[in-house]
Amino acid sequence: MIKKLFTVFTANLLLLGCLYGYAPANKDSIDFIPDTEHVKPLGRALFFDDMLLMGYSCTGAEFKVKAKHLDITIAGDNKANMPVDNGSAARIVVFVDGERKLDEMILSSSQTFTVFDNTQAEEALVRVIKVSEATSSLAAISKITTDKDGVIYPAEERKLKLEFIGDSITCGYGVDDLDRNHHFKTSTEDSSKTYAYKTAANLDADYSMVSISGWGIISGYSGDGKKQANSQLPRYYDRLAVSWSTIDGVDPKVVRWDFNSFVPDIVVVNLGTNDSSYTKKDTAKIAEYKDAYVEFLKDIRTKNEKAYIICSLGMMGQDLCAAVKEAVTEYSSLTGDTRICDLKFANQSFADGIAADWHPSEKTHEKAANLLTAKIKEIMASGSF
Repeated sequence: MIKKLFTVFTANLLLLGCLYGYAPANKDSIDFIPDTEHVKPLGRALFFDDMLLMGYSCTGAEFKVKAKHLDITIAGDNKANMPVDNGSAARIVVFVDGERKLDEMILSSSQTFTVFDNTQAEEALVRVIKVSEATSSLAAISKITTDKDGVIYPAEERKLKLEFIGDSITCGYGVDDLDRNHHFKTSTEDSSKTYAYKTAANLDADYSMVSISGWGIISGYSGDGKKQANSQLPRYYDRLAVSWSTIDGVDPKVVRWDFNSFVPDIVVVNLGTNDSSYTKKDTAKIAEYKDAYVEFLKDIRTKNEKAYIICSLGMMGQDLCAAVKEAVTEYSSLTGDTRICDLKFANQSFADGIAADWHPSEKTHEKAANLLTAKIKEIMASGSF
């Protein structure tokens, strides 16, 4: 009788526990919070509420793991339940020892993905990143799960740190869709195939990307020649990210970025492609772009005192390359700052493929990465920073 009563009592206790969220622990696995004790943040990632928010392109986490089984749980934003063909869902990629293992769209408020499931423990370097841009959607790493004997810990900091400030080119807009007549979708956007990510990989560097499709220095993309002043990236340079989504009530547009949390050795600016749709050949507008560029360089220097600055342009048109060069010269003359240069990328060619909405193909990005890599090596060899 006593045994029967105990059994009933235990069953009722378990039922109440489940109703109120207290399910019995799974003794065969262990959950890890994606915090500084377990992961290294990549880019402008934000730790909040036991999660790691991924906003800008290629934000995420890197960690080392020793385990038989590895799951990653991703939280979606306030728009995550929309269908994938709406073009705005977050795209997540997981690399294991540099090899792409998962490539997924986040279509609900919480999704769990198995990275590997082995009979023997595996030691690996894992990188989880959001390869779609922040304006369209956000995501967060909410949980990392291994078998009960698994361990994870942050990857080591790399010696070189790079920051990239750009537009749709840096976001990898359309890189997976080699049809120039197609338009934007996050499912064909992959920032891990861009010149920025490839340059960081070439140099074994840590990186941060601040990039927004359609934005510029004085104007975003203009289809009618009118200034798109609401799309001026310098105005938001000090924010966590620019997004039209929120996640767990967090709006990254209002969160100030701590510039001490990632201190780049080199900052690469690649802005002007969208401005040129407004400036065209108008000398007054080009001068306005140049003057605003100089002011932005001053702001970049204030926030990155030790960084060498590279001002690049040219993959999708070279109309403002001369203005970039003038801006660098004028800035250096006004401030006496010589830790700066310009770099002109080759214009994309049909031979290398043209991606959606006339954006660069991965082959074009690779060529640009090789040029930028060589330039950074030259700067490093000269002892300029």
